[in-house]
Amino acid sequence: MSSTLSPPRRTSIISSVRDEVWAVQCLSVVVVGASGDLAKKKTYPSLLSLYAGGLLPPSLVVYGYARSSMTDADLRERIRPHLEGKADDIVIDSFLDRCHYQSGAGYGDHAGW
Repeated sequence: MSSTLSPPRRTSIISSVRDEVWAVQCLSVVVVGASGDLAKKKTYPSLLSLYAGGLLPPSLVVYGYARSSMTDADLRERIRPHLEGKADDIVIDSFLDRCHYQSGAGYGDHAGW
């Protein structure tokens, strides 16, 4: 006789995560290469999905770093089209408010970090 385990319900996982100590602490994420295609098409949408699902702390801050010269607003404008439709507009706006950008001469540019 074989028994099969059913996968845990999504709501039980989210409830468990919200009870964790780290869920109320600050989390900073650094996205290296933030101006590139991988970041805007995969990294930021994945972070949004975790944020929208309640799987990241509400005090999340995302710092993007790359060589391209742009502002926080430029970064947000660049990644917004890749986030639209993946969460409610209010959630996307809240997530983008947590995204910041820093440019440097290169990835070995210690002053830029």
